[in-house]
Amino acid sequence: MASNSIGWGKCSIIVKELDNPTAKWTKLPTPKENTTKLNPTKGDKKEAPIEGGENEAVKYSANKYVVEYVLRRLQGRKKPFADTNGIVAKHYAIFIQPENIAVPGPRVDDTVVSLADEFSTEEGGILTYNHDALKPDTGNIVKWCTTTKDLSTVKEGATINDADITFVDVDV
Repeated sequence: MASNSIGWGKCSIIVKELDNPTAKWTKLPTPKENTTKLNPTKGDKKEAPIEGGENEAVKYSANKYVVEYVLRRLQGRKKPFADTNGIVAKHYAIFIQPENIAVPGPRVDDTVVSLADEFSTEEGGILTYNHDALKPDTGNIVKWCTTTKDLSTVKEGATINDADITFVDVDV
């Protein structure tokens, strides 16, 4: 399989504030290398055992998801989200576009954002963001999407109107 058909490499991230109906998608800075992740937590497993140790039934609860990435503190760069001691008050949608834009990336329609503001002499200032996914009105929590808009050509902090970006859910 050719390496250009895999969703690895330098990604682009856009976010959209959900508490403001006129908000646009905003391009985030390029994250620190190898820090952008979609972390699932498998849903709880419930078993109905019977005599002899076999299960009569098994049921799982829904998975939970967190999108995580790290941004560097640079001269002149401000935090992309207003926070109070690591708590971001507003809800955001997020989309991660892989380097190869033909490969689907995860989109989460509603997240709660938190921040760990860190510093070390090895790394300098870093901002670790977590987007805890919330159940959407419709569909899966994580939607795997493509868009024909190449987000790598969009400058950090630039905004994109909803009309200028169309997401295609590859699993629908």
